[in-house]
Amino acid sequence: MKAKKITYQIIVITLMALWIPISLDKFIDYELFKSAMIQQPFSDRLGILLANTLPTIELTVGLLFIVPKMRVWAFGLSALLMVVFVGYVSLAVLNVWGKIPCGCGLVFHHVGWMAHLWLNIGFLLISLIGLHLELSAFRNYGSKNSNNSHSGGHHPIPIAINSEAQHIVKLKTSARLKKE
Repeated sequence: MKAKKITYQIIVITLMALWIPISLDKFIDYELFKSAMIQQPFSDRLGILLANTLPTIELTVGLLFIVPKMRVWAFGLSALLMVVFVGYVSLAVLNVWGKIPCGCGLVFHHVGWMAHLWLNIGFLLISLIGLHLELSAFRNYGSKNSNNSHSGGHHPIPIAINSEAQHIVKLKTSARLKKE
């Protein structure tokens, strides 16, 4: 159990270390990022939309990991972004559009498309493992307490795994949501 908690914490820190610096780099050098987005093989309008929204989305995902009860969302959004990035980079590796500039920041800007693809697949797997650990904590806790009676028809479910806490923080939810 302790190994699972340590793995979980490493995954949270790894994904925060991915999303927060990469998004901040895009904010800091916004004009370069915007230029790279406009040069992508889709319309300029979509490129500008992505330039205006992607750094904020990435920063939001990174910051959601700070709030334990939002980590399910953080893992899910991280996985979703990585699925999109893996798909896009896969098309770049297959040379579907010819030469494309990388709109990524930091280290990712200096790696080739194939290395980029493997990094993205790795971060996708890390996101999915984290999501699995987060969701399994909900399921395991819920099944252990399914016979307990609670006032008002509410059943507590865990909202986070916290290796420093002596107990799991609980959030009450309706019986209807518990069944779903």
